Amino acid sequence: MIDLSTVPIRLAPIRTDAGQIHLIRANSKYADSVAEAGKLALDTVKPWMGSSLVPTTPRTAKQLLDTLEEQRKIGYGVCYLLIWQQQCLGMGVVNYIHPIHKTANMGLWLVPEARGKGVAYTLCQRLIDLATQPLKLNRLEYLTLPDNHASIKLAQSLGAQKEGLCRRRVFGQDALLFSLLI
Repeated sequence: MIDLSTVPIRLAPIRTDAGQIHLIRANSKYADSVAEAGKLALDTVKPWMGSSLVPTTPRTAKQLLDTLEEQRKIGYGVCYLLIWQQQCLGMGVVNYIHPIHKTANMGLWLVPEARGKGVAYTLCQRLIDLATQPLKLNRLEYLTLPDNHASIKLAQSLGAQKEGLCRRRVFGQDALLFSLLI
């Protein structure tokens, strides 16, 4: 098991013209904000990530955030919320951590207003840094829908290599698999 008890509560913020976006480890005190963000992102994110990672009520958001904290405690993964002026703009995760092979998945979702501004790229850079140190992982995998051109462009800009098409990989849908050797 990889010890996630030492991962930082905050990662370096994302600097934007509108101010800093804080990257704060998932915490149930942000349930209301996560639920509001989930409502904004649901239509575009749910078909890919399912509704469990995109809650739309404070109750389901609290349940998700509590679950993410429990998963961190058992070494499964860690999640960071993007918080800007008390508003959640989405989340980024490193999960499915394999302690022997030192591999994991990396994923994220953003509210529509935060897309196309470099936020996803910077978030992924912070998650890659986390995976490198302190987690000391060797490989991150990134899955996306084959027709999600923005997500494919993000993977390529991060230096990820396309490995192939995985049939029925995510919620019964095909997914492109990209990998980063770190």
